[in-house]
Amino acid sequence: MIKQLTIATILFPLFLYAQERIMLSGNITNDSISVENIHVLNKTSNQGTICNKHGNFKIPGKTNDTIIISGIQFYYKEILITKKQYLNRVIRIELLQKTNNLEEIEIKSHNLSGSLSIDADNVKKPISKIEKGALDFSMIDFSIPVVGDIDKIDRIKPPDISHLVNPMAPGISAGVSLRKFTTKEDRKLKILKNNDTASTKIRNLFTDDFFTLTLKIPKEKIDAFINHCKSKGILGKKKIEMIDFLIKESKSYKK
Repeated sequence: MIKQLTIATILFPLFLYAQERIMLSGNITNDSISVENIHVLNKTSNQGTICNKHGNFKIPGKTNDTIIISGIQFYYKEILITKKQYLNRVIRIELLQKTNNLEEIEIKSHNLSGSLSIDADNVKKPISKIEKGALDFSMIDFSIPVVGDIDKIDRIKPPDISHLVNPMAPGISAGVSLRKFTTKEDRKLKILKNNDTASTKIRNLFTDDFFTLTLKIPKEKIDAFINHCKSKGILGKKKIEMIDFLIKESKSYKK
């Protein structure tokens, strides 16, 4: 009994330790081309980063977390963090380069003269399939800026109800509020609320190490940098697109 209790006492802290997500060091390799700026995402914790020109990166993880590695010139790859990788705190990944084979195409001559101006006039014009009214922007309020993923319906002008409601009509008090039709102030408040929510969301998606080590942004400047990126249109982008965007904007922001 004492022996079993002793073993349990030793293994219990190890069990707790194994459940903790720690910072893992990773290395991505390929024999042919550079692996700089490969995207690395912990699908389980939804935290991501990129590797440097040597293929090195750091990302929080624990046993059985799913790591996604993707790059334009490489095949998509997913791996599960093993117990051995967790204990050694090291992940090594080899990527396969994509090979793009172009299909052969046949160019048929349609009585071309060789003169660009003459042949362009002889090309049949496509019939427009745009429905009537598709380009009617009369209901759009262009005084309201588009910020992030705010639904386009927020920019639609409120209907003109002056011909429907007479404030001085019998049975309707002159002090009746038409607050539900005054949408400009409501839209502005909604935009500010969405901006605050977006800032928190972006900060939660990435670790401080991503901003300070990868992007070289001082920790006290992270929030200001995120606000800078919001003004440049980061809202509404997917996570992989956000990483590219943050890398690009960090260079101009530091200047």
